[in-house]
Amino acid sequence: MDELAAHEEAVVRAFVVSARRGRWLEALTDPARRSRFLDRLNHCPDLDPRFVTTVPSGAEVVGLLRSRGAPATCHVLSAADELDGRELPLEQAVAEAEKAGWGTIVSCLPGRLAYYYDECGERKLVLERTP
Repeated sequence: MDELAAHEEAVVRAFVVSARRGRWLEALTDPARRSRFLDRLNHCPDLDPRFVTTVPSGAEVVGLLRSRGAPATCHVLSAADELDGRELPLEQAVAEAEKAGWGTIVSCLPGRLAYYYDECGERKLVLERTP
């Protein structure tokens, strides 16, 4: 398994409810199903609520993520094809996710810290698990 696939697997195993993990893992590794399945990120009902914190209105997302240990670069899973599967600087990933307006997970620390942006920013969430 390559590093990016391992990163995505860690995100799914940490933040997707157990009943949906298998389907997520299968779809993400199948090029024919991936983009269609990532459409679920637009209003994702599959996130485990135990590891979700709503980003306060007006909060500076990059600073919030950095304060929790986010590194300079991150991996993106997104319903926006131009963002999906890319490694980007944290600031750019957050800005482009919000600009694109589609459901996106910006994974900072595999399986430990991520930012979820719902379609059109209806929900902005920090996904976090402590080791």
